[in-house]
Amino acid sequence: MDYGKFVEALKSGDSKELESLYAEAFEILCRFLRTTMRADHQDAQDCAQHALVMTMERLRKGAIREPDNIYSYLLQSAKNRYMRMSYESERNNFQDNIERYVPVQEQMDHLVSEEKKNALQSCLAKLDEPSREFILFWLEHPEARSGAIARQFNISVNNVWTKRHRLVKKLGECVRKKINK
Repeated sequence: MDYGKFVEALKSGDSKELESLYAEAFEILCRFLRTTMRADHQDAQDCAQHALVMTMERLRKGAIREPDNIYSYLLQSAKNRYMRMSYESERNNFQDNIERYVPVQEQMDHLVSEEKKNALQSCLAKLDEPSREFILFWLEHPEARSGAIARQFNISVNNVWTKRHRLVKKLGECVRKKINK
């Protein structure tokens, strides 16, 4: 292809000649991108069109100093466009697939709550069997009414609250001791 004719057709406004030369240059750029850069068909077409349109725009404005070297300019422009597209695609895919890191404060809160949970389990294991059953029932059924708990454990309602208060206090002290060790 004679790219000098391409430049002349563009400058003279010969749209019929320009259309024919544009189609030929478009195919050459697409083949270049598919063979040299391993671009898929759609990306090659997008990059070739972009390179041609931008080059034509620059030629009209007189921004290209040596129109005789237009072929290498088109190849470089198409190649750069494809490389930019590939880079941005990889970057976007990386951003989409990256695991979101949990903020440091949230990590610390989780560690502290894990530590408290382990300490609570250790303290629960130290309780006598009836006390452990009583407090575990409360933990598993926080919405339970004191009358139902009194019947469940065969104790008075007042005794339910007293026993619960004492066990919570005992467990709280035990957990604090384990955490502060």
